[in-house]
Amino acid sequence: MKKSPIILFENTLRQLFIKLIGSDDDSNYKVTEQRINAWKEKREIERKKYKGTLIEDRIIYYSDFYDLRTIIHKNWEIFSPIFIEKKRFDIFFNEIEKFRNTLSHGRELTSSQENLMNGIVDDTRNQITIYHNKNIMKEDYFIQIISINDNFGNSWPNINENIILRVGDIYELIIDANDPKDREIQYYLYSIGGKINVPSQSNNKISFEITNQMISQNTSLLVCAFTPNSDYENKTHVTISLTILPSK
Repeated sequence: MKKSPIILFENTLRQLFIKLIGSDDDSNYKVTEQRINAWKEKREIERKKYKGTLIEDRIIYYSDFYDLRTIIHKNWEIFSPIFIEKKRFDIFFNEIEKFRNTLSHGRELTSSQENLMNGIVDDTRNQITIYHNKNIMKEDYFIQIISINDNFGNSWPNINENIILRVGDIYELIIDANDPKDREIQYYLYSIGGKINVPSQSNNKISFEITNQMISQNTSLLVCAFTPNSDYENKTHVTISLTILPSK
């Protein structure tokens, strides 16, 4: 399902923050402690609401819309090479905020407003692309896995030991991958030895049941992402170590 332009705008900025500032709770977004605590409270509410279900764990995804502009302003020395003119950024941000408020109150946008909204989102994404192209690195051509979170509270790249699972568990992963060319991304899993094999899919949430055949002291699970429509081989993977125990 296609994301709304406003969600795309918000998450484009959040992904930029993650890349240039970080995604940890203690990343220096230069906002007040009160705002960080508010984000943490929202995350905790989400955890309780969906207890036992995998949710987005990165703190920046619990920021409010207006927080995004605050972060840009407070870290302008980082973002000025991308957005160039602060006044121009503010004008565009204000327009998106107006459209967001209109939609949140159940009103529809006119065709001209929709065109302007889509144009602002495209322009913002293009500015980021231009910045990347001026600072060419391999990350500007190849897909990357940014993070992996599971329904047992583990988060890659902060996993340093085997994850313990038991037969009968439902193991669920959310894979956050980024392709700099914005191509379609597919995801799949397999283990060395072939006991675990989940075919490719476009949904970045993958789950499977742990069975008796998977019992092992050490299982290497390869979490893979690739772009099927690229002109060159564009895939990557992360290896997660599992210990799979009997149900009792």
